[in-house]
Amino acid sequence: MLAGVYPIVPTPFDEHGRLDTDSTRTLTEFMVRCGVDGLAVLGVMGEAERLTEAERDEVVRTVRRALPSDRALVVGAGAQGTDVAREACRRAADLGADALLLGPPRVQQDSVLFEYYAQISRTVSVPIVVHDYPPATGVLLSPALLARLYTELDPVRYVKLEDAPTGPKMDRVRSLAGEGFGIFGALGGLYALEELDRGAVGIMTGFAFPDLLVHLYRLHRDRRHGEAAELFFAILPLIRFEFQPGIGTALRKEILVRRGAIRWATVRHPGASADPVTLRHLDRILESLAARGYIAPLPATA
Repeated sequence: MLAGVYPIVPTPFDEHGRLDTDSTRTLTEFMVRCGVDGLAVLGVMGEAERLTEAERDEVVRTVRRALPSDRALVVGAGAQGTDVAREACRRAADLGADALLLGPPRVQQDSVLFEYYAQISRTVSVPIVVHDYPPATGVLLSPALLARLYTELDPVRYVKLEDAPTGPKMDRVRSLAGEGFGIFGALGGLYALEELDRGAVGIMTGFAFPDLLVHLYRLHRDRRHGEAAELFFAILPLIRFEFQPGIGTALRKEILVRRGAIRWATVRHPGASADPVTLRHLDRILESLAARGYIAPLPATA
């Protein structure tokens, strides 16, 4: 069973925009030191659509080699064509994926969407995490469809639920599918505490301080709810700032450079980089958290 904290990790590039396998390895090692339960690669923050097929394979190989065998590797492997998605999922499983993060194709028809997941379920045996994120996929997955995917397709075991408001939808999905359907909170961590309160099995999202998410999850798991709430409300300004549409990946990479996890904060074109004023605003949040002892002091923007 997947449970706990599974960061959606960025794909590191060098200063020229080339795949940086050394930083991919050091990033994986950094995440392990943060105490994560596993990693998710080639998600939305992983810039998968800006990678060639060979580069995607190399990311999976590199992370799998650096990730201890007791930490699960979740690989984003969807595609707009069912046959292409089946091949991508088969290849990811062959390269060592323990589970697949699979968003829907851009078709708003439940029968077609069900058949998409059904065909992939007949192709692979590793668990499938359905990616329910309408702003990125352009598709609404109803609670009824999600419940049907879980009850009728054996590999479909989890959903990464990012369809706000997430809490009521989590309750509705669970009422239809039962408690066995593993629901991961996500959406940048904006509602992580409330999602854990509603029974989320973990957090699967991008955040440059996964160690803080690990601490939050463990406090909540141990029923130390007051401490969990205090931590969550303290880090929420950073969660909010990091999750800005368009520049969220750039901000997270900037922090990861400062934390020594990767060498460059490069985002591939046409992805946006953060401007100097935005980085100074980021400095202000980081300095506030450091002053209160939530994080170690980090270098400010040059």
